[in-house]
Amino acid sequence: MKKIVLILTVLLSISVNAQESKADGRRMDVKEFIEKTHKTPILIDVRTPEEYREGTIPGAMSLNIHSEDFKRATEFLPKEREIIVFCQSGDRSNEAFEMLNSLGFKNVSQLIGGYEFWRKTKEQRGNK
Repeated sequence: MKKIVLILTVLLSISVNAQESKADGRRMDVKEFIEKTHKTPILIDVRTPEEYREGTIPGAMSLNIHSEDFKRATEFLPKEREIIVFCQSGDRSNEAFEMLNSLGFKNVSQLIGGYEFWRKTKEQRGNK
């Protein structure tokens, strides 16, 4: 009998904790996750892998515009999602912007001034 009470107490505790976790926003189901991340823009750093390793905008993926794999890699990007491309100062991201538009991507933006301008602006705001 004591074992049954103990087991029921543990199960009840787990159930209550799971519901509390959902209520305080620390957990979400897959459907909610997909809905939230579907609205998040895809950030693409089109600089070289070396430049990317030296620093990038948080959350950005590395996809070198001058790599042979660039065009092939774009086949795996969702054409309906918002995509923001950037490079060091703007030239390569303009090239990527034009290429993605020509490939049928409908919601592509280019970060004016590139990573360097973003980094300097962040430093001026004190968010190092």
